[in-house]
Amino acid sequence: MKSGVSIVIPTWNGITLLERFLPSVKAAASAYARQPSAPVEIVIVDDGSTDATCSWISNLKFQIPNLELRLLKNEENLGFAKTCNRGVREASHNLVFLLNNDVELDPDAIAPLVENFSDPVVFAAHCRVIDLESGEECGTGKIGGFARGFLRVHQSYVPRADSHPREPLYSIFAGGGSAMFDRERFLELGGFEELLSPFYWEDVELSYRAWKRGLKVLYEPRSLARHRVSSTIGKLKRSRVRMIEQRNRLLLHWINLHDGRLLASHITRVIFFALTSPLALAAALRLLPEARERRKREKLAARLSDRDVIRVFEELAARADVITYNHRAEIDDGG
Repeated sequence: MKSGVSIVIPTWNGITLLERFLPSVKAAASAYARQPSAPVEIVIVDDGSTDATCSWISNLKFQIPNLELRLLKNEENLGFAKTCNRGVREASHNLVFLLNNDVELDPDAIAPLVENFSDPVVFAAHCRVIDLESGEECGTGKIGGFARGFLRVHQSYVPRADSHPREPLYSIFAGGGSAMFDRERFLELGGFEELLSPFYWEDVELSYRAWKRGLKVLYEPRSLARHRVSSTIGKLKRSRVRMIEQRNRLLLHWINLHDGRLLASHITRVIFFALTSPLALAAALRLLPEARERRKREKLAARLSDRDVIRVFEELAARADVITYNHRAEIDDGG
């Protein structure tokens, strides 16, 4: 089993978040590093911060066997995808645990994720995530589907409390803020799509690409993380964030949706973007030549069709040992 772990944390002007959340990451890394042959490094990738992040990190000392702290610096702000890709490229170990700088880990979060990679076709495994502010579960297994011209990736599921699932707990995507990746596979796939910079949909796009390459993404409910949602993006102008989110949603489909009927349905729905999100559509169209080139490469590399991937999640949703829901209240209220 691949046991060495690189914890990669991208950050931008996030010194207060690192001060708050890095101790829990250090504690989890220390707990894992106590196992035999389980070296760990924490790699913080600073994305052109203008605060005191770099000097603060440079003064940290970890006097713990098998645990190393490293700092990488971007000279300018490059965005989430490029920053994560750099961290993964320069990581030392075969497994990379990507964490947002506003994520708190349970002490025993790492080992269960690692166990999943005994299967050589596992690409990623992601944590169960609790919203720190509300205390509500905000990250569970995700069901994939297709409706109204778009891939649907946000329906959730949880294992039934009285069940012990024998089949894998698949997930349509591994959220880039609390997920472990096979580094070699990550690099083979080209990492997060930098066309989607500066942020949003990178993790969904990469995970869907992995599924179509015949790889697997898993949900690991034994690994618990707590997330202060949107600590960085929440500081930005909401209208711009929304435009980028919608632009990248379109680009994901233009690169990876290859089924003729599904694509026709998508194109029909895109017409509505001219009315509801004209700036996002215009921004996506400006990147259409690059998206077409990416699309050609992905069509050649794909081993599964769009319908093959969707069928995996239709079968998962039909299993007796899981409960699917759109809103947590549906199961909290016995629905």
